[in-house]
Amino acid sequence: MAELYPNPRQSQPGKYQRAAVDVNAQSEFLFEDQDKWNQTLPNMQTARHQPAKIAAAKNNRRNNWGSQKDHTGSWHPYAYVAVIAICFALMSVIAVVMMPQMAGYFWKDFPNIAFVNGEILLYNQEADSLYRQYRSYMNRDVIFPGVLVDGISVGNMTIEEARTALAATEPDLQNNPSPYSVTVSIGDQNWQIDQTNVPAARNLGNVLEKAYAVGRTNNSDIQTTQQTPFRQRVDQALALRNNPVDLDTEVTYDASAVRDVVDQITAYVTRDPINAQILTFDYKSRSFTFSDHQSGVRMDNDLLYNRIINALDQEQHGAVVTTNLTLIPPAITKEKLESSFHLVAAYTTKTTGEANRNNNIALACQAINGTALLPGETFSFNQTTGQRTVEKGYMEAGAIASGQSIEEVGGGICQVSSTLFNAVARADLEIVERSPHAWPSTYVNRGEDATVNWPNLDFQFRNNTEAPVFIITYYNDRKMSAEIWGLTLGDGVTIELESKVIDKIEPPSEPKYVLNTELPYGTSQVKVKSRTGYVVETYKVWYRDGQEIRRELLHTSKYKAYQQVIEYN
Repeated sequence: MAELYPNPRQSQPGKYQRAAVDVNAQSEFLFEDQDKWNQTLPNMQTARHQPAKIAAAKNNRRNNWGSQKDHTGSWHPYAYVAVIAICFALMSVIAVVMMPQMAGYFWKDFPNIAFVNGEILLYNQEADSLYRQYRSYMNRDVIFPGVLVDGISVGNMTIEEARTALAATEPDLQNNPSPYSVTVSIGDQNWQIDQTNVPAARNLGNVLEKAYAVGRTNNSDIQTTQQTPFRQRVDQALALRNNPVDLDTEVTYDASAVRDVVDQITAYVTRDPINAQILTFDYKSRSFTFSDHQSGVRMDNDLLYNRIINALDQEQHGAVVTTNLTLIPPAITKEKLESSFHLVAAYTTKTTGEANRNNNIALACQAINGTALLPGETFSFNQTTGQRTVEKGYMEAGAIASGQSIEEVGGGICQVSSTLFNAVARADLEIVERSPHAWPSTYVNRGEDATVNWPNLDFQFRNNTEAPVFIITYYNDRKMSAEIWGLTLGDGVTIELESKVIDKIEPPSEPKYVLNTELPYGTSQVKVKSRTGYVVETYKVWYRDGQEIRRELLHTSKYKAYQQVIEYN
């Protein structure tokens, strides 16, 4: 075969050919006029145009134009015309000679020349014809002849045609025994991995892509300074006829399906630890029963996946794969609850003799009593008791609104929220939301109250311990009590609240008079009582066996001062 691109610098290989090129025939693949092509290439000569040398003689004579002014018929205009005509003729000749390169028109009886990369090349029609045949051969969208897949020739076929031709040789993976089988054994459970849950597949698509690429990529082993990349590909493609390439397909497994099976095994085996819980509570004896705890199980699914993949890759038919399990102990065991679940904190306040108020307190205690709060859960007073309505049995009693004492349905339940607050703070639970009254209450110390009002003011706290807490609230004989049951604070450890006034705000000494024409003429009444304001800091103080071990600021409460307001008419 004649070399198509003798010089890598040629921009149009095959169309123009330099002379005196050494070409070695490497294939007997029959193309049109191939014998003549091989005979003529070595004898072609490079047609190089040497620039014509133009000698110009110096004219030492000086023309005295001043003395020639009167001469007529000067020769200079004719010289200019002659030079222009010569240039035009040269340009015409160049245009004619360069016609093949500029317009694609080739002369039959006149040499066709092109100027490429600084060189003058002579067109060889036979070489161009053979190049076009090679290019057409290489540009076909088929697998080159000489390529086989599983011993079957797929040459001159498209990829889809080859796929159809090889479909008859597709192995029956459903009816034949599984090409692989691995058993996963964990504890007393076994899982079988075969083509029923990890489908087997023939990698025919990948192999056909490789078959199509044979002859289309440059072989790194064939690199010479005299061969262009195109010529290398042609040589490889034609060499396949004498040295066929046989590619083999394989039956492989779906790795993503293996991952799915491992995830299923992981979901079955692993479980979170289950803490012991409160089952029952006897209010009279203040005793609890508890459920059993369960340890959690963790499995390294990546380790199991890699072990299965390794067994499949090594074709270990019938291999048994296992992995280690890690037990996760629960945070709260039944034994720990039985030994540590006790009364953590309690607080009791005295109520008044007002029947309606005590009725409201008793109803709120009933709504809260027996509430179990799991670790991380938040208690809301308003959500637990709901809106205080007549339909629920609440009555009108004294309450505070806009700095005044008023009668309101559900009045008095702030004593329930304040009493519960004191128990919660002493149990070291996290206070989420708490607000002081408009002025200090009489049933708790300053800074140790918690007012509520539906729906805008709420008392909330969170169970920040590792175990459930149990809330007991009850009213009896003009006393309201709140108890928090859970894990103890530690042997001999208790918490108390300590409040101190850091600022005292005196109200104006003179009352404020406000006209109220609805009052009987000549009468007056006190609308707002004069009250002193306070700024109070409340501390949590830890004791062990009666000795203070630390303290921290819990919150700062501010009670505003109220000027006395008198209405008159």
